[in-house]
Amino acid sequence: MNLKAWQRQALLLIAFVLVAAPLVGFRAVNDKPLSVYDEWQYADRVHAVTQGHLFMRDGEQVSGWGEVARACRGVERILPPLACTPDPAISKGTPNYAGPDPAPYFVLTGLAAAVPLKVGIVDNPVIAGRLVGIFWAGLSMWTLWLLARAFGATRPAAAVAASTVLLVPAFLQQYIHMTPHALDIPVGAFTALASLKFLRREWPVWVLPLAALTIVGVKGSNIVIAVAVGIAFAAVVLWPGTIERRDRLRAPVAGAVLMTSTLALFVGHRALISATRVADYDPPGFYAVPGLDWQAVTVDSAKFLSTRGEGMLGAPAVWLVLAMGGTALAVWAGLLRDPAPYVRQFAPGYLLGAAIGAVVPDVMVFATTEQYFAVHLRYGLAVFPLGIAFAALLLRTRTAIVLAFGFLVLYAAMPALLSLDTVAI
Repeated sequence: MNLKAWQRQALLLIAFVLVAAPLVGFRAVNDKPLSVYDEWQYADRVHAVTQGHLFMRDGEQVSGWGEVARACRGVERILPPLACTPDPAISKGTPNYAGPDPAPYFVLTGLAAAVPLKVGIVDNPVIAGRLVGIFWAGLSMWTLWLLARAFGATRPAAAVAASTVLLVPAFLQQYIHMTPHALDIPVGAFTALASLKFLRREWPVWVLPLAALTIVGVKGSNIVIAVAVGIAFAAVVLWPGTIERRDRLRAPVAGAVLMTSTLALFVGHRALISATRVADYDPPGFYAVPGLDWQAVTVDSAKFLSTRGEGMLGAPAVWLVLAMGGTALAVWAGLLRDPAPYVRQFAPGYLLGAAIGAVVPDVMVFATTEQYFAVHLRYGLAVFPLGIAFAALLLRTRTAIVLAFGFLVLYAAMPALLSLDTVAI
C-alpha cells in the first residue's frame, strides 16, 4: 500500500477505537468484580509491568497488591468482595498461573496502563488496565474489517462484521476485563489475512512467520487459526479453481512456512518457560488426569461451531452461528457464485479447522502438563474472524445490512432487557 492508503487505514483504526471507547470504557469502569476467567492473575501480572517488572517467571506468586485487589473487588460468581484492607483475610502464597503465558499482552497492556496512572488521569490500577481494552477492541474491529473486505464483502457489510466485537457478548467480555484473549481476534484475522494475501501474491512470505509469532506470542490456544489456515492451504492444492490453479504450489510452501514457524516458536517458548521456572507447584483445580477422555474431547470439538459458551444467550446466538457456518458451507458447496480468489478454500479451513482446532488445545495441554480441562469458547476466538468474514458475504443488500445490524443490537441488549448472565463459558 502507498502512503495515502496507510494513512486511511490509520484513520480507520482510530475511528474504530473511538467507536469502542464509550461502551468498553463504561463497562470496564462499572463492572466491579474481577472476571471469573483468571482476571485476578492477569491483573496482577499487568500491575507488575506498571511497576517495572516486565517479565514474570513460572512459579512466581500473586503479589500482595493482587491479594488486595481480589479482596476488594471479589471474583464474579465465586468470591464476594471481602474487607478491603491492606492485609485481606484470604489465602496467600498462590502461584500466578499467568506466569507461563507469553509476555507481549501483559507488557503492552501494562506499559499503556502506566501512562494514565503516572499522570493522574486514573488512580485505580485495575481500571487503568481494563481501559486499555478500548484499544484492543478497536484493533479487533479494524482487523475484522480488513479480513471481511479481503473476502469480498462490501464496506457496509464489513462494518457490520466489525461491530460484532462490541455487540456479541462473548466477544465484548474480552475487552472489558484484563485477559490476553483480547488479542485473539486480531491474531486470527491477521493470520488469515496474511495467508490470503500471500496466496494472491500481494504480501511477501515473511508475513507468515510474523503471523506465527503473533499466534505463539499471545496465547497457545491460538494454534486453532494455524490449523484452520493449514486446512485451507491443503484445500488450495486439492481443490484449485481456474484462477488459483496456476499458483497452487504456493499453498504447500505457505503451509510449511507457517506451521514450521509456529511449531519452532512454540517449542522455543516452552523451553524458555522451563528454563526460567522458579518453583514447581500443583496444577490449579483438579485437572491432572492419567489420560484423555476421548468422549469429552469429542464434545469439545463442537464448541467452536455451536452456541455453547454464551451462557443464557445460547438460543439467540443460533442465528449468528448459522450465518457464519451456513455461509461457509454454501461457499464450499459452490452455491455462492464468484467468490474472491482463494476464499472458497477457506470454507473447509474454517469449518474443519474449528472442529479439529478445538481438540488441539486438549492434546497440547495434556502432552505438556498431563492435565485436561474442557475447552472454553474463548480458546477459539482466533478462528471466529473467518466465520465473521463469511457471514459478511451474506449482506449484499441494504435490507440485509439493516436487519443484520438490528439483530446484533438486539442480541447485545438482551442481557439488560432480560437480566441474563452474560459470562461466556
